[in-house]
Amino acid sequence: MSNMAGSGMSDPQPDKSEVQFINKVVSIILASGMYATIGFYAIGLLLLFTKRAAIPQTANQYYHSFGDFLSGVLSFDPKVFLYIGTICLILTPVSRVVVSIFAFWREKDLKFVFVTTVVFLVILASIIIGSLFKINVG
Repeated sequence: MSNMAGSGMSDPQPDKSEVQFINKVVSIILASGMYATIGFYAIGLLLLFTKRAAIPQTANQYYHSFGDFLSGVLSFDPKVFLYIGTICLILTPVSRVVVSIFAFWREKDLKFVFVTTVVFLVILASIIIGSLFKINVG
């Protein structure tokens, strides 16, 4: 076995500080998503109990315009805050997958770029198909 340390060839391993930076970004994304989800759920539940609103029984709540959604936020509709919390809950791991694609690309690890991109496309297809066909689970 030859030692490549003196051969002038570049090391294929990513820089340790770069890996630490990527891990820090992923950590911030996951923590922020978790705190946002908890915050919106807490606000939604607090509003639900203080307004004595009916507990939503189905996931058939769709906002047909941004105006409807904004109106719900401004009127402190509990369902809107629970909806935002659910969106945060869904987007947290999705954003982690997106960051991973760029991290693997930067490391030139094309196998994991491909695998992670496939995972992202499956998630995206699930969201689109669920939205188009109004699929309810449960």
